[in-house]
Amino acid sequence: MLKGVYSTTGGGLNLACDDAVGRAEVDGVACTLHGRLYEPRRLATELELDPGTEPAAMLASAYRRYGEGLPAKLRGRFAVAIWDEAAGRGALACDPLCAQPLFFCRGAGCLVFAGELQALLSMLPATPGPDPEGFLAWLGGWTVPAERTLYEGVHRLAPGQLLSLRGEVSVREHWRPRYEGTLRGSRKELARGLADRVDRAVARRISASASGVVLSGGLDSSIVTASAQRASPPGSTLKTYSAIFPGEEFDEAWKVRSLTTAIGVDAQLFELEPQGSLWLNLFHLKRWGQPLGGSGALLDMTMVEAAARDGVEVVLDGQTGDEVFGCSPWLVADRLARGRLLAALELTRRWPGMRTNARERRYILEHWGLKGLLPYRLHRMRHERKDPNLLAPGWLRAELRAPYAELEDRWAWKRTARGPRWWRYLADVLVLAPHRELRLDYLRNRAAGAGVSGESPLYDFDLIEYSLRLPPQLAFDAAFSRPLVRESMRGRIPDEVRLDGRKAIFSPFCFDMLTGADAPGIEGLILDRKAELGAYADLDLVERLWSGERPDRRAGLGTASWGTVVWRLAAAESWLRTLADSGFAERMMESPAAPRPAVKPVCV
Repeated sequence: MLKGVYSTTGGGLNLACDDAVGRAEVDGVACTLHGRLYEPRRLATELELDPGTEPAAMLASAYRRYGEGLPAKLRGRFAVAIWDEAAGRGALACDPLCAQPLFFCRGAGCLVFAGELQALLSMLPATPGPDPEGFLAWLGGWTVPAERTLYEGVHRLAPGQLLSLRGEVSVREHWRPRYEGTLRGSRKELARGLADRVDRAVARRISASASGVVLSGGLDSSIVTASAQRASPPGSTLKTYSAIFPGEEFDEAWKVRSLTTAIGVDAQLFELEPQGSLWLNLFHLKRWGQPLGGSGALLDMTMVEAAARDGVEVVLDGQTGDEVFGCSPWLVADRLARGRLLAALELTRRWPGMRTNARERRYILEHWGLKGLLPYRLHRMRHERKDPNLLAPGWLRAELRAPYAELEDRWAWKRTARGPRWWRYLADVLVLAPHRELRLDYLRNRAAGAGVSGESPLYDFDLIEYSLRLPPQLAFDAAFSRPLVRESMRGRIPDEVRLDGRKAIFSPFCFDMLTGADAPGIEGLILDRKAELGAYADLDLVERLWSGERPDRRAGLGTASWGTVVWRLAAAESWLRTLADSGFAERMMESPAAPRPAVKPVCV
């Protein structure tokens, strides 16, 4: 792992890395690399180096030529430290998407940095408290600003950023998405190009010996499975790992069996008891210093652990597929802005996966069309005039509702880039949203905690770049969501899977867990009158939420929204208690109130 200290008072760069990193020095430029480059031979050819040159040595040479513009030219998942001793300058950077992160904290005359949050915290004299903005935004159900964390004073590089080391430390931008128009070609050609990008993204990440896929049965994980089967080298193994729920409406075992039988992949199926999410949250806290974002993590964390027991080296998943293959609804506003009313109306009739009626089409025109036309400054003016009590969660303490409302900015995508509205929104969702949700941290740590490497091939620079250039109208189809990628998978995925537009909702299972086996531990956390959470939430309202506002299991989305809030409160309280008492998580893991997950293999 990459970690160390940079002195801003002339002491230079001091690294304390393990043996898993690569090191090289070329013409006085020292480079330390953690992770890997996806196309080192291309870089070697560009630099006129021997293709067998070690990646760290390539980067040291490339820094001489490209300086701080180097990271934008690279593909991979890595963090790198470069130092030119003679010039007294250097840089700390990640891959352009920051799939391999870098956390840092500024101190008196120094900068402390590390590739994982827990490693950084261990280098500090004391564990910081909650970040006033980052934690409040996360607790309220919004997202953590892309450059912040839950810890006060601890920051992270956002996609396209690096730390420039030239005496003082400054955050600089080396890349950002830029609108370059849309691709030309027939629908068939563009679909084929999309499939090619997916194949390439998967092939970059698959193991040469043993790979696994967390296969939910949904479209995105099915796409990754099919591409992984095509990319698997001779002699390697590929298995899928799926949680199934016999007798439940959301069970997708039939999709798993249909896909894996059709393409000849070994499927491993498991039944889960509705228990163990709280225990996994405590394990995650102890190991990584961050709470789990949702109780549904039980479903895939247990699958990753099963893959690790099978000797799998790399676990793939279909995360971020909804965004990469999905639509940008603000295309309606762009059509209206250009006076194309009929074209805007046509989009409302082809709303993804919906046969809209007149009322729904009118709502789409008003919300995604007319509201989308407003400039950002008008949105902020309207936002500032609203009552904070209507914008913040009702259970939040009264004095924190205004600060929380100030943090909420659902229109920020309008001011962070140039281009059509549809493109600005999509660029924000594809590149930044997974960081704001802490989703990438969870996926990476989920795998590392089980002793394997975790990869999300759909969060890929070239795939995202291609998706951002697809004509946006191709994503609109009343029959299906993500129609173009479904078309691109014709002949690869069985039609009963490829053309099934239903999406499994696992909230009833999570509801049973939160109100059943895990309920005693959750109650002990959020109903404690001395809860640390009391600094942020009105505990009387939290009790009312738990005891008096619990929906019926059949409430559908009401069950999901209630469960999301309850989980967030319980996860927040466990994190806050861990800050106050470092041994809390370990002790509670031994308590009957936090039962372990219960998993049973199923014969295919």
